[in-house]
Amino acid sequence: MPRRAPRQKTHGQADVHAHAGNHCRALVRVDGSGIRKKIKQDYEKARRDLDNSRRVLDQFQQTDQPQFMRWLNSHFGALLTELRELNLKLAADEAIVFMVQNEVMFGGGSYARAFKRVMELRDNPEPPPPPPPPGGERDRNPFGAGPDWGNPHGPDDPLKAIFEEMFGEVGPDERPWEERGRQAGHPPQAAASAHVSKRLKELYRAVVRRLHPDSQREMTAQKTEWWHQAQAAYEAGDAEQLEVILTLCEIGERGTTAHTSASLLQRITAQLRSSLREIKRQITQRRREPAWNFSKRTDHAAMADQVGRELRGELMAMKQRWMDTQEVIAKWKAAAEKLKPRRRKAQSFRDGEFQL
Repeated sequence: MPRRAPRQKTHGQADVHAHAGNHCRALVRVDGSGIRKKIKQDYEKARRDLDNSRRVLDQFQQTDQPQFMRWLNSHFGALLTELRELNLKLAADEAIVFMVQNEVMFGGGSYARAFKRVMELRDNPEPPPPPPPPGGERDRNPFGAGPDWGNPHGPDDPLKAIFEEMFGEVGPDERPWEERGRQAGHPPQAAASAHVSKRLKELYRAVVRRLHPDSQREMTAQKTEWWHQAQAAYEAGDAEQLEVILTLCEIGERGTTAHTSASLLQRITAQLRSSLREIKRQITQRRREPAWNFSKRTDHAAMADQVGRELRGELMAMKQRWMDTQEVIAKWKAAAEKLKPRRRKAQSFRDGEFQL
């Protein structure tokens, strides 16, 4: 069989094999418009959901709840006053029961003696302990007059002479902290700290110019929340949070996110979702209250019957608890009045027994 002639390499293939070992990397242009569009849609949805939820909560707090409280006081004012006064009496009596039970548990003895000790302590409370001496016990010099014990270089320190005799005279290191840090292997962080502090102050000033209550025509709930968040972020040294708040203010002023980076927009979206979860949790709790959606209700007569039954039932249950507590206290009081004062037994010492 005739041998096939080797295939000749083209000029392009020869160039590829010639440059294969040079590790050339081609630059590929990536279109990020789709990713940015998705991030922007997530932000707009989170912002829209947060605004709707905040509007629902504001409707309850500013309209429904005040109207319900006015209606409740006008229909059941006397009943509410009785409930409030009885609640105070019950709380005072239950506090006495709790203290007596603790006295029996930790001090021992009968409930009558525990009740007597609790009432004596309540009628004659112990005086508060005296304030500690200036500097505290740790800073006192145990060798008498002279400087504080915590001062190793004072002229009257009795240990200084012994220390210098053993190790030579030692004084405070007067070198700059930068030189001491380099010798100890810890490079100074002053430049980085100064940069962070400068950026933090610049961001805080920019936020203050936009959110300070004195410069606002109308301080909305959203601006108030941002203002409190900015104060907390500045105290914590959180520059990223201040940048997020500043960006939210700029978006609110311009009405667009065209100048906001995608990474910052993602952080803002995450924060909006966190705020949305908290507001939804509050809405779930408020839905259980009778004041929910009160401004749109028209069945006030049926509602008055229901609320009246609930309040009267609560009053009866509270009266029963108070009567039970009063009965327990009265039994302890009667038993405590029959107690005789304890007499101290005379100490007797037998042979071979000593008492210190």
